[in-house]
Amino acid sequence: MPALIFPGVVLVLAATASGFAFEARSPAGLPHPGLLLAQEQDEACEAAIESQVWEDVVEFCEPLLLDESHPDWDFFKENVDYAHQTIAYALQTQCVESAQASDWDTTLSACPPTVDAFPDFLAGHLFLGFAHQAKGDAELATGSFENFLAAADANPEMAAQLGEQIALAQKNVAISYLAAGKRVEAIPLLREVAAKDPTDAESSFRLGFALLQEKDTEGAEEAFSTVIALDPDIPQLPQVLHLAGQLNFNAGDYAKADERLSRYLELEPDGERAADSHYMLGFIAGRDEDQSRMVGHYRSAVEGAPDDPRAKEANYSLGVITFNRNQCNSAQRYFTRFLRLAGNDSRRADVEDMLLDIEDGLCEPAA
Repeated sequence: MPALIFPGVVLVLAATASGFAFEARSPAGLPHPGLLLAQEQDEACEAAIESQVWEDVVEFCEPLLLDESHPDWDFFKENVDYAHQTIAYALQTQCVESAQASDWDTTLSACPPTVDAFPDFLAGHLFLGFAHQAKGDAELATGSFENFLAAADANPEMAAQLGEQIALAQKNVAISYLAAGKRVEAIPLLREVAAKDPTDAESSFRLGFALLQEKDTEGAEEAFSTVIALDPDIPQLPQVLHLAGQLNFNAGDYAKADERLSRYLELEPDGERAADSHYMLGFIAGRDEDQSRMVGHYRSAVEGAPDDPRAKEANYSLGVITFNRNQCNSAQRYFTRFLRLAGNDSRRADVEDMLLDIEDGLCEPAA
């Protein structure tokens, strides 16, 4: 940017991190440009230039550019362009400083003209995204983040210096897409974010959950495994452990399912997914012929979710085990619950016979 616009007038500029700030010296009150005669317009323009009040330069000199035959057209054009540039640099500084100070109202007023004036000023779109986000306007925030990503794609050289900011914008856009149910659009962005920062547990969780909803169970389990390996202090960790354990259970990987579901119960013993975990762990314990563990989990399961479809099998197993242990009252309770859920189950007759044995005193309570 030149320091001299016309002979004898030096512009007072101060360098800043992202542009220039100018020292403005207001001229004496100038009349409205629409009321001026041609000679007066020229004089008003020259006075504005001499005063270095750049808003006045734009106001009084720009109308003169309509007449390209004017003898001072080049002079006026140079100063008008410089005025616009200087104003834009000042707004750029204001845009940056207001965003850094979380002054979102100023950000919303200063950044739009800045990004119009400087297409390469990628951060302006990012700042606008944060400002709209802070103001609760998710749609405008997403649009600004999308503009930032599009500008970064168009300028790979500059984008190479903004990896962290690009990932942040991608994450914000992806979260917005997920909120709108646009999982297909969100998943590639989340994959990029997770690949750039493998320690970002929240992004891996969101990716896993989106993949699970899209029926990509292998991808979901992989994303959840990343979160579990990080062992992060995030509120979603218990949910991740349960979902991953459930996926392992459904895939027949019972050892991993056991480990993850057991850890979920350590974190949330009374959580909303506790009964479901107990049902799966009871089944795993039964496969391992660990009756004591199976009884413990199935008892918790049927108490927590007595109408779950798996309650029939759980009550039957509990009834048989407690009957064989001569725990007559418990066996009677579990068998009765089984019959309530059994329908036409082929084991109904055998259970009814065992209940008769209990009533006839053939089940002797343990000492």
